[in-house]
Amino acid sequence: MDGFVLTWAGECSSWECDDLGHLNMRYYVRKFGQARAGLFVRLGLTHAYKPGTSSTVRVRDFHIRYQAEAHPGNPLKVMSAILQLHEDTVQLCHIMYHEDGRVAASAVETVEHFYLTAHRTFAWPKRVQLSAKTFTVPMPDVAKPRNIDLSVAHIGRTAQVLRDAGLCPVGTGVFEASETDITEYVTAGAIFGRTTSSIAWFRDGWPELYDHAYREANLSAALLEARLVFHNHPQQGDAYDYMPVLVGADAYTRRFVHNLVDPISGESWATMEACGCKFDLNTRRLIKMTEADIASLMAAAKPDLTP
Repeated sequence: MDGFVLTWAGECSSWECDDLGHLNMRYYVRKFGQARAGLFVRLGLTHAYKPGTSSTVRVRDFHIRYQAEAHPGNPLKVMSAILQLHEDTVQLCHIMYHEDGRVAASAVETVEHFYLTAHRTFAWPKRVQLSAKTFTVPMPDVAKPRNIDLSVAHIGRTAQVLRDAGLCPVGTGVFEASETDITEYVTAGAIFGRTTSSIAWFRDGWPELYDHAYREANLSAALLEARLVFHNHPQQGDAYDYMPVLVGADAYTRRFVHNLVDPISGESWATMEACGCKFDLNTRRLIKMTEADIASLMAAAKPDLTP
């Protein structure tokens, strides 16, 4: 596509895959992170990812659609472009392709130009403004959200508000150095990773995963689409509590909000709006839910706890 440039190419490695046999969501996000870096270097920010830099970029808002599974050994590549350049932020689009041209996933993200020593955003330099014109495109259909409205702001509810609504932590931990980048803040990929490693405890969202017969039939669950919004940026050594909630369901999907909050201050680190489905590992297709399935899920749902 005109305006898009190759920013990353590699493969899906076996160690990046999960028990579903496909690339885990955290590694899709990490590969898009590589593509982001590749695009900014081409835009003229050649120092942004080097040690000792005083300014770089930081993700504020990240949306992803998973479209065709990637399995171990599959070659993958990412093409990237700019959707909108603002004074100190930019909206980027990345499209990940399989070797045969199928789209594996797409991402739309808002990234800010960040001054590390002052911990604030600041305007893009002239060279970026000029070079951006070459890489600017309209939003391609393949990257448009299907179940998530990117124009709706996330609230970022506090731990106390979530507890008052009946939620409790089902996952917890402390962020490690390996989960940060040149900014010394935790990456979007790390947030996706912490979510996927805790979701097995989320019984209200995935009761089927506690059903032995369901698992024996080689049935599971899959993520279709998600949007992550940072409200505060955690660093190495910061703790988090994971407080998820089911907010809706229909015949094909169920919708969640994954809340990561600071257990010390109670403030929100990030919210992830997500859309998932029941998944047949034999046919590699989603499973339609019955009316009884939907009614059972909605009995535990809290539709008012939007992100």
